[in-house]
Amino acid sequence: MSYDLIFAPRNDDQSWDDTLNAAEEADSDERPSGEAWARLVAAARQVLGEVSVFEGAHNYYELTHEPTGIQVSYHAEGAGITVPYWYRGGDARAVVTAIYQLGEAVQAVTGLPGYDPQLELPLSDALAQPELAVSVFDKVAASFAKRGISSPSNG
Repeated sequence: MSYDLIFAPRNDDQSWDDTLNAAEEADSDERPSGEAWARLVAAARQVLGEVSVFEGAHNYYELTHEPTGIQVSYHAEGAGITVPYWYRGGDARAVVTAIYQLGEAVQAVTGLPGYDPQLELPLSDALAQPELAVSVFDKVAASFAKRGISSPSNG
């Protein structure tokens, strides 16, 4: 299970549900911009520090920040940011801050609008309310602990 941010082409008159459905159906053999990817990697290193970079043989790029589990993927149809639900409290706030900063970079570099599906909000709205995302992390951590699932957040 992970907390996700999604970035996809969207028309002004298109709902986010329609945007996400269209993104799922899109299939392109195009490779995304290498220049944009280099800028995303640089932004990720500014926010996170050292990251591992993977360039898929076909049409996508991916990076991982091992200490947090944050991953950024970039492909012809869009981009995504994921992070495991390992965090709560102050640690969750730090991770939310990081993924939202990365989200702003993805939007700036790619021109793709972002969406936070956990909150059902455009990223532009979610950015102003990080406590909502932190609350989601806290609820999941509590659920894990209640079910006896061990994670770094519940020791």
